[in-house]
Amino acid sequence: MTQKTKLIVLFFLGIGLTGLQAQNMYVKEINGTQTVYALNSLQKLTFSSGNLIVAKTDNTQGVYARSTLRYLGFYNFPVSIQEQENDEKMSLLAYPNPVSNELTIDLSGMKSLNGTLRILNIEGKVMKTKVVSSSNIVMFDMSQLPMGFYFCQYNNGIEIKTVEIIKQ
Repeated sequence: MTQKTKLIVLFFLGIGLTGLQAQNMYVKEINGTQTVYALNSLQKLTFSSGNLIVAKTDNTQGVYARSTLRYLGFYNFPVSIQEQENDEKMSLLAYPNPVSNELTIDLSGMKSLNGTLRILNIEGKVMKTKVVSSSNIVMFDMSQLPMGFYFCQYNNGIEIKTVEIIKQ
């Protein structure tokens, strides 16, 4: 198993996701099919023979060819339609993703620009922090961080938004 695959497995097992309060795991395939798994119903995730195997606590499993996967994600979606529409307007954008050196964070969709941006590793350890007071665009130098999965989290006291980052 490669280093990248090991990191993906750790990521999908939920290490560091407790602060995100995700309730579901979403498996989206290239053909548009999406399967939702409640995190509390998952027993384990494995990568074997080019497949992702999702084992559930009720002894059922989902098997997906890795070549047909578009993405896997952990999200905490709003309950009501009205909240979802408001949530879509408040977005935290981070690019390029994957990033090699400099990460750009666009906060123009946030309610307030007085807050803190943090880069966290998959274990939840804070790797970098910046206080934001009025700028819509914030830059992070990521060149010194090792390759892997990270989270960019913005907290302004009103809302907390988090996006997944891949460092090449």
